[in-house]
Amino acid sequence: MLTHIHHYGFVVRNIDESLGFYRDILGLPVSVDRVIEEQGVRGVLLPIGGNSEIELLEPVSEGTGIARFLETRGEGFHHICFNSTDVSSDLTNAAQKGIQMIDETPRNGLAGLIGFLHPKSNHGVLIEYAQPQEETHTLPNEDALVKAVDHVGIVVEKIETAVQTYTEHFGFGQDDSRGGANQALGIKNAFLKVEDGALEFIEPLTEGGPVAKFANERGEGVFLLSYSVNNLEQAIEHLRLQDVRISDPMGGVAFVHPKSTNGINMQLMMRKES
Repeated sequence: MLTHIHHYGFVVRNIDESLGFYRDILGLPVSVDRVIEEQGVRGVLLPIGGNSEIELLEPVSEGTGIARFLETRGEGFHHICFNSTDVSSDLTNAAQKGIQMIDETPRNGLAGLIGFLHPKSNHGVLIEYAQPQEETHTLPNEDALVKAVDHVGIVVEKIETAVQTYTEHFGFGQDDSRGGANQALGIKNAFLKVEDGALEFIEPLTEGGPVAKFANERGEGVFLLSYSVNNLEQAIEHLRLQDVRISDPMGGVAFVHPKSTNGINMQLMMRKES
């Protein structure tokens, strides 16, 4: 059974340098820092509120999947990982649904027993299942600048098709309180609920703007990660004092320049009242 988003995986050139932003500026603590020799990767997990984590991945040997990703695409978003209560069963169920698989049986990974689903079956998004084998004792930092991941934004060709795919593949329901057309941004969107977070599907309505540019250059795939903060103006001021480039707030959100975030389109928004 899939319960929530366990983590969001980023590929970076140098984890120690990346921690200068994610740990030291954003305030996220490190719960795991480990080299997995058989995968040729060093991985770090940083808990964030909302029962999820950020995962940083750095290749430590050549010829691995992470090394090839870095060579061909550079730093950036790599995968979304769903927490599984029985990864073997969930991988079997995925294969029976006709999903193209990378792993049909579990293997050891940073987050426990893991398995990957091919992005071709999930609108350009690499999906991981993880069944943690040990409890983390590092809790999210209550004083962190970012409080939780509100949602991950995925650019798709047709929203209706993507919603149907993810509902059938993973069992998440649509959030009818969010989404619709935004003519000013030239997009329409829809949200699926995933426990404390959400998946946002974004379809460009015009040929201009960053979403249309992403779709033309990259096709379908993860476009942005949106973090919630308690006070947007204070968060912007804090980041600018750390020489982090961030936009002025517009429509209740602000964007951090990808140069600071290892190629991730990072959005900040006001934290929703619980």
